[in-house]
Amino acid sequence: MSVRCQFIAGATCPACHAVDRIRRCRDLSSGRDWIECVSCGHHEEFPNEAEEGQSSAVVTLKPQARR
Repeated sequence: MSVRCQFIAGATCPACHAVDRIRRCRDLSSGRDWIECVSCGHHEEFPNEAEEGQSSAVVTLKPQARR
């Protein structure tokens, strides 16, 4: 299994509210996408291309406002 992850700058975790701790990951062999928080372990799946017509769940990550 080959997984590629990339941090999302400015993203806030919906569970623990930590900033800059969310990364988006993709399993290159299956095409499965998800986000995860490296601080608290929060995890959310994204539908892959084959499932997009079946599910309409959308996850929106808002960057934290600068102070």
